[in-house]
Amino acid sequence: MKVLNEVSRLLLSELVKSREFLSVVKDVRVYDIKTPAGAPPDIVAGDSSSAVRDYSMALLYAVQAVAVRVARGSSKLGHVEVDAGYYIPSPTSRDTLADELVRRAVQFISRELEAESVRVASEGRGIALFDGSIFTFLWYGKLPEIPRSLVSYRKMPRKFRDMWSSVVSRILEIHKSDTVPMFVAKTIRRSYYIEKLLGSDSTPSLEGRINDLILVSLLRASGRIPRRPCILEPVWISSVDEMPRPLNTLEPEDRRLVEPIVPITVTYVFFNPATQPYQLTVPGKWRGEELAELVSSIYPYSYSGYPEPLKVAHWMSRVTTRELRQALSKLGLSSIPTGRELLGEIL
Repeated sequence: MKVLNEVSRLLLSELVKSREFLSVVKDVRVYDIKTPAGAPPDIVAGDSSSAVRDYSMALLYAVQAVAVRVARGSSKLGHVEVDAGYYIPSPTSRDTLADELVRRAVQFISRELEAESVRVASEGRGIALFDGSIFTFLWYGKLPEIPRSLVSYRKMPRKFRDMWSSVVSRILEIHKSDTVPMFVAKTIRRSYYIEKLLGSDSTPSLEGRINDLILVSLLRASGRIPRRPCILEPVWISSVDEMPRPLNTLEPEDRRLVEPIVPITVTYVFFNPATQPYQLTVPGKWRGEELAELVSSIYPYSYSGYPEPLKVAHWMSRVTTRELRQALSKLGLSSIPTGRELLGEIL
């Protein structure tokens, strides 16, 4: 971590020294976020985690998704969704591709359970916080069928597209209710402010050398973004074609599933002057003032620099060794050999 911080510091230092680079960067308008006068809205924050163990006879997994509810006058504290399963490889050879597909299936299961837990806990109102970009939840690539020897405690579809469409449907159901889904991402899949602040002519030459987070941090270090809680003037994604790959190459049938979520608003938020910015993606077209008002509504829970309900959901969703053992016991796999018994590793 210290090495990464040092590299980031040196990189920003070199960029700040480049007056030529700074001179071509356009100014960006910011909107302050403040503690709202009234009572904060109902908030549900969701996260999920998975544990995958590769043993001598099978690859085992467990997934847990937790939605934490923060609401006045409500006795409901949240909702939990869990799943577990296993994959037994071919007795003659270990298929590396099949192993990777199983791990990819576990990722889809995590997203589906997370979206479902938030959908149930939100009860169709308030704000729903997700850890990660909306594009992470909507991601879909053309993949082979799910390996048939993958067994799940829950009903397992046979095609990745079915798993993907289930995730999209849940996100869309949340969006169509009175709940506002907000996606807070620490990392980014695509930059949207490079072209906005540098112009389309500069974008190709900078591709792979700079991204939104570096550019925004540069503007902040140079004083052109104030060191106070704020958001940047938002950018709008108006069509599926403007989404990151491979979403912008979806087949017509799949595009129709995603199109109701468009437009999507993208911005960067500084909850605390001492912390990094986070990418915020919200379905719908939000103007700067109304988006600042929306973000201000969760600001009382974000003084530390990151929404506290998301921190709680993150820690509560972690799959412990004990929970993994309990899940495998329900699957009847508690006595499966690990191949590491002589090292003291047993289920």
